[in-house]
Amino acid sequence: MDDVIRIKTFGGFSMSYGDKTITDQDNRSKKLWLILEYLIAFHDRNLPQASIIDLIWNEDSITSDPENALKTSLHRIRALMDDLQIPEKKLIIRKQGTISWNRDLPCEYDFEEFISYCNKGAVAGISDEECLEYYRAAFDLYKGDFLPKCHTESWSASLATRYRSIYMQMIVKFMEVLLRLGKFEEMADRCSIANAVDPMNADVNYYLIYSLYKIGNKKNAVEQYNRIVNAYYDEFGVEPERKLLELYEEITVHEEGIEADLNTIQEELTEKNARREAYICDYSVFQHYYKIEARACARNGMSVYIMLITIKQRSKEEPDLNKVAAGMEKMENVIASSLRSGDIFARYSKNQFIVMLPTACYENSLMIGERILKNFDRAKPKTNLNISYTVRNLEPQLFDKSAAE
Repeated sequence: MDDVIRIKTFGGFSMSYGDKTITDQDNRSKKLWLILEYLIAFHDRNLPQASIIDLIWNEDSITSDPENALKTSLHRIRALMDDLQIPEKKLIIRKQGTISWNRDLPCEYDFEEFISYCNKGAVAGISDEECLEYYRAAFDLYKGDFLPKCHTESWSASLATRYRSIYMQMIVKFMEVLLRLGKFEEMADRCSIANAVDPMNADVNYYLIYSLYKIGNKKNAVEQYNRIVNAYYDEFGVEPERKLLELYEEITVHEEGIEADLNTIQEELTEKNARREAYICDYSVFQHYYKIEARACARNGMSVYIMLITIKQRSKEEPDLNKVAAGMEKMENVIASSLRSGDIFARYSKNQFIVMLPTACYENSLMIGERILKNFDRAKPKTNLNISYTVRNLEPQLFDKSAAE
């Protein structure tokens, strides 16, 4: 029989010996698992008995005799581990007012192995193949957050944050190696998993989109780009990093070296399942439309107006980002149905839309703004939000005469 005790902490707690396993999914007292997991997390220390009592029997769970309660809990933990049939009976040691995990036991801790593999992969001078071997091992060990059932405990939350940070740093280095070796399918698979750990990480999203593009999955690459753009607007109220926008432009440019007739190109450009409503686009695309209209205004002297629509909570309410997000989703549908099919608009921030109104005068632009407000108020679900708009004339493009000469 394998005489090593294997302890896993990422994504859930388990302890295995031979073919026997116990996990914190078992229907046992939460306090028992908390004590055991605390001892494992700090297995290299002699923990003061008082600190464990403070950890378990805090102000919310007062006991008349905490020392005796701790003694009983340790006895129940030992009984719990009897299921593993470990020959060494003294798994937990009490000595001079301290409690510790028996450091003489042959144990493998996934969090220590994880750190070891990350460090080995980062050693300068090793080959890409060696580096890949270490990072793959580290990646496979990290199954999720450290001791997730203890996430409300400050000591566990702090360690979970540390390990997650190390994991995300390792992922970036891992992807750089895969990029050098041209292993784009593996990059896509690994990034999809890492993306679930931190959906907002710009580097992971970049490598995920790039790898999908390189393996020919252009559709999913664009969908992932749109998802992260919307997420950035919702979470931070800004566009993602410039390198993501540049990657998107690279993906959407037609591949060089492929000849096509005009019918094929026109079919590719034609919008599928188009609806008779205003066209919503990314803000980066809106910027291109703006520049085109600014040039046209300089040439023909026509007026074009832009409108900024802002959604805010009422001043006396508690901040509620979900309420504003729901209002933005509703407003998107209202704007689309309130404008002409040739008009365009984009999300500018987490609580604003920018709208372009070509061929509309100032008075008509105000009428459109009022129509949007009325339609929003009528539409369901009802939202108690402050909606405002401002209108401004688009400035014609000024050209550099010296450059033209």
